[in-house]
Amino acid sequence: MKVLLSGYYGYGNFGDELMRLSMEDFLKKYRIDYIIALPKRVNKDSISRFNLLELIGATFDTDVLIYGGGGLLQDITSSKSFLYYISSIQISFLLNKPVILFGNSFGPIKKSLDRCLLNKTLKNEKIYIFARDLVSYRFAKRINKNTVLSCDPAVRFLSTIDTLPEKKYDLILVPRNIQNVDKYDILLKYFSNIIVCPAQNTDINIAKIVSKRLNADYFDNPDDVNSVLSYLLSSKFIISERFHPTVVGAYFGIPFISLENSKAERFFRKYTSRKEFFAKDMIDIYQKLKSVSENPLYLKAEMDKECDESFKKLYKVLIKIKSFGSLI
Repeated sequence: MKVLLSGYYGYGNFGDELMRLSMEDFLKKYRIDYIIALPKRVNKDSISRFNLLELIGATFDTDVLIYGGGGLLQDITSSKSFLYYISSIQISFLLNKPVILFGNSFGPIKKSLDRCLLNKTLKNEKIYIFARDLVSYRFAKRINKNTVLSCDPAVRFLSTIDTLPEKKYDLILVPRNIQNVDKYDILLKYFSNIIVCPAQNTDINIAKIVSKRLNADYFDNPDDVNSVLSYLLSSKFIISERFHPTVVGAYFGIPFISLENSKAERFFRKYTSRKEFFAKDMIDIYQKLKSVSENPLYLKAEMDKECDESFKKLYKVLIKIKSFGSLI
């Protein structure tokens, strides 16, 4: 069996690279050959995602397309990227190849045309859906019976970490690329030893500016997954405007607050009904710090179980495809 693995890989996004490492680890463990779609071809086992001929050729030469995690099918970030991912799936359908969406979320969708395209795509009998949050699961389940609730793929990589570093920072701040950088100044009232760490390349400049305002340490290479992880794990508290740093916090029991991130709220809804882990703005944070610090989420056992079950289901689907050439 041979897999075409795709996602938002190769762009210096901490969360997506975590998911990529997890997916590649799974495929290697079960000795499943794969080709990975990246911004540009780097070796014989990769293709340029923007080269249509390479994409069609790889789809033809493989047995199944797997989207390995992430909020790919939404048009809030970009309708252009949404259409790219939908088109890649449609190419697979045209070549009679099944598609697995593993650990994905769906929406938000602004444009009615994009919504129609998504519904039509998810209805196809050649697609199998592993939705990572309840909203996405319920939405997809109404459209396609081949839908299950799954883990976020990144958990598989987190489960390989045995030794945690000593706590070095009172707070790690993961900012988003915004204009009103002064909003972070309030953190100096509650934390003294701070590191600012961007989770993707688009946030590097804002992180540098914020670190200077807070007189904080600064790390500027989100491509270095292990270093970002190390900084997260060596911090006593996480405040993040990006999704996956909060997953790391919940997995290892590090107190965290997700700031202005609906993706995180959707994801954690299947684990807890508590609301204090989510804040709409920086002013809202101080009311939640004590509660979160005294009673943090610690979801390692639940996440490990869910992850193990999800990847076992994925393997069974791949075996079915290998044996019968379809999901039916």
